[in-house]
Parts: sequence; C-alpha cells; structure tokens
Amino acid sequence: MPRKATQSTDVTTTLEAEMGRFTDEELTRIREAGFDSVASHAANFEEFSDSYPIIRDKRELIAVPFVSLEWQFHEGDHGEFVSAVIMRRDNSLAVLNDGSSGIYQQYKKMTERIGRQRGPIMHKEGLSTSEYWFNSDTSAISRQRPDDGGDWRKATTFYLT
Repeated sequence: MPRKATQSTDVTTTLEAEMGRFTDEELTRIREAGFDSVASHAANFEEFSDSYPIIRDKRELIAVPFVSLEWQFHEGDHGEFVSAVIMRRDNSLAVLNDGSSGIYQQYKKMTERIGRQRGPIMHKEGLSTSEYWFNSDTSAISRQRPDDGGDWRKATTFYLT
C-alpha cells in the first residue's frame, strides 16, 4: 500500500519501491525532514511482531501484582534461563527473563510441581528482592559489605511472591 515516508517531503513509495532500498536522495530528504516528522508517519513495530515487550528493569514489578501465563526455558550464554509471559493489572502482556537463583529456580520448581509450563499463576505481591554483597574475584557472598579490600559489589536477587 503506498504511503508517504514523511509529511514534509514528496517521497512516495510503491509496493515495488518498498521492497528495495532507499536511494541516497530519498535518505537525504528523510534526514532533512527530521526524526519527529518521520516518526509521526512510521508504522509501530507492534503491528509486525507477535512478541511482547521485555521487562528491562525488574524493579518495576516489586510489590506490583501480575499473573504468569506461560513460561519456557532456554539455553543462554551463561546457562539456562526462563522467559515468562506475564499479564499486568492494566491487561498488558510482557516478557520477564531471568537466569538467577531466584525467579528462574522458582519457575523450575513450579514446573516440576504442577507438571506444566502454563498458568495462570497469580503473584499478588509481584516480585520481592534480596540484596547482598558479591565478590567477583572469589564468588563469596556477604550480607554486609566486607572491608577486606576485595572486589565486592552490591547484588540483588529477585523472587516471585
């Protein structure tokens, strides 16, 4: 379907042109029109994707109710992790990824207990956290910050509630 690339340019595309690349002239006109102009005519990625947004900061789910709908386990660069599709109170869906001793292990145990990787499972209190100190040199863990001069870093493990 023909559509204009930007409102302030006369760059009109046809189905054939949409299958190819922009010419240098078209790209120059698009850049001159500017991000805001181009963005106002751009299609939303969600229209082309069957995936859900990924929760980038798990802190946004601390003490916030959500429902686990389904989850899968995958092999990653640092071992196995879980990807869970969750539903928030506003009915939006999102993906929660985790490979830690918290959420990941809880989904593993839940799968073993109920014999499936589907909910719905209600998490009335959302996520909770446990904070501690981790030494990246020795892999030691401490509840209080040690003063031994090692490479201690604050760490957080998230848990389903």
